Amino acid sequence: MFRKQVKSIGSPGRFFNVWSTVASSAILAVTLAGSAMIAPTAAAANTVVFAVESDFSRLDPHASRTWNTFKVVRHIFESFVEEDLTKGGDVTPEIVPALAERWDVSEDGKSYTFHLRKGVQFHDGTPWNAEAAKFNLDRMTKKDFEFHQPVSPGLMGWMWQDLDSYEVVDEYTFKINLKQPNAEFLRRMAAGGSGAPRMISPTAVKTHGNDNIEQHPIGTGPFKFVERVVGEKLVIARNDAYWNEARKPKAEQIVLRGIPEVATRELALVSGEVDIIGTPSPDSLEFLKQQGVEIVTGQSPMFYVMWINHKDPHFKDVRVRKAMCMAINREDMAKYQRKGLAQPSYGVLNLGGPGYDPAYKDCEYDPEGAKKLLAEAGYPDGFTTRMDWTFGAGADVNTKGDAEWLQRDFEKVGIKATIEMFDNNTFWEMMSKGMRDGTGLTSASWGESTFAWLDQVVTTNALPPNCCNSGYYDNPKIDELLAQARGAARPEEMDKKLHEARDVIAEDMAFTSYYTAMSVYAVRPDVKGFVLAPQHWFDLTAVTKQ
Repeated sequence: MFRKQVKSIGSPGRFFNVWSTVASSAILAVTLAGSAMIAPTAAAANTVVFAVESDFSRLDPHASRTWNTFKVVRHIFESFVEEDLTKGGDVTPEIVPALAERWDVSEDGKSYTFHLRKGVQFHDGTPWNAEAAKFNLDRMTKKDFEFHQPVSPGLMGWMWQDLDSYEVVDEYTFKINLKQPNAEFLRRMAAGGSGAPRMISPTAVKTHGNDNIEQHPIGTGPFKFVERVVGEKLVIARNDAYWNEARKPKAEQIVLRGIPEVATRELALVSGEVDIIGTPSPDSLEFLKQQGVEIVTGQSPMFYVMWINHKDPHFKDVRVRKAMCMAINREDMAKYQRKGLAQPSYGVLNLGGPGYDPAYKDCEYDPEGAKKLLAEAGYPDGFTTRMDWTFGAGADVNTKGDAEWLQRDFEKVGIKATIEMFDNNTFWEMMSKGMRDGTGLTSASWGESTFAWLDQVVTTNALPPNCCNSGYYDNPKIDELLAQARGAARPEEMDKKLHEARDVIAEDMAFTSYYTAMSVYAVRPDVKGFVLAPQHWFDLTAVTKQ
């Protein structure tokens, strides 16, 4: 009966697939009929239960994938530096000391000497020092090292592609030498999602081996691993011996649950089963507010990127790729599909990242022009293809609805696409292998406060079986331009090279994007200290329950 209520919204003839989100609000309303407020929490005192958008991948930082997993990884493991995510706001987070108290950079920008923090121990009592740092660098980068993590080079080229050498200077001094300057080197050290350059206990790796270390993830971070029940929960507890008094967690435990279905997350929140949820449905926000739930929103660098299969017989022609771009009604998609919690995006440089230009467009919305290009390419009657899509993870909601919106836009110009949906971890395993035969288009959220993600999706080093140039875009000019951008001495020089790369990609129409989304979380009123910085992840050390 709810489906009948979904009619045309906005322009005549446009029908929107908001069934899942309308159903979400309707289920909540029926469940809580007669209630003025949400139910009391079911969690133990000062245990915060957080429902995120998907289950987690591997808890080995050098082999982990997805932003949702990094939300956990960054609380267990640390690097030389960290992003300060405690202040919120819309300004790019400051880089602050972590396992290094300070560092020196050589005049040529190619050598970083880290002066390590003394007195720090891993959760198992192993001391943190330069030998531990070397063990971790060996594990990530040295293929003949006994405990080398074999998936790390393919996942983490964005971090170590400029690495030349490294050395132990003394017990608490560690030096990294680069082949060329990298203006983003420190900020990339604080990032993750496709591997993470964070330090794991050498003793734990030697004890449990590469195959079992993810069941025993031991770092130096503010939280310690307690247990994981795959598909149900992941529990971390306050590290009472944490070295940073100012950042000692306020909550005793954080229980993280991956709940992909948005309606199930919302019901868990209002019933008291969980305390915070990621990405409620846009249609549920007003109802949740009426129940006393706080809606926390913030700017995010996340935008939705479209991979195009350059091996596919149809999409080998650049005219077809440009027609696809011109078929997308980005303005209406952001306004109606995302209920105004997004803005249109174009090209491959994201809001909140270097080189972003809000006025830039790689194509205009022009369905008639798209039809003409398809006809010129030999497809006057269009063609059929397949779209492989993920149900999503961090900050993703109703991605199937996004796919169906695009499917309708494409069909208007003659591109008839079927859709196949995959859970997020399966999707990224597939993406590492390259797009399947018969799949023309695929999409996921990406974009960061660095342009490291471009090193992962558009360079020749990221071609399959590495991650994640999954559409087989092969243009060495992009490698050259991104290397020049990394080595730029000034932000203006970096932006110039990024704009050149952006324009080459647009001319090739190798990738495009369609909207930038805001981060949205729903928080119970007895939870305090949850703030959002303009990043895909957050800091949970200040979160507590009253």
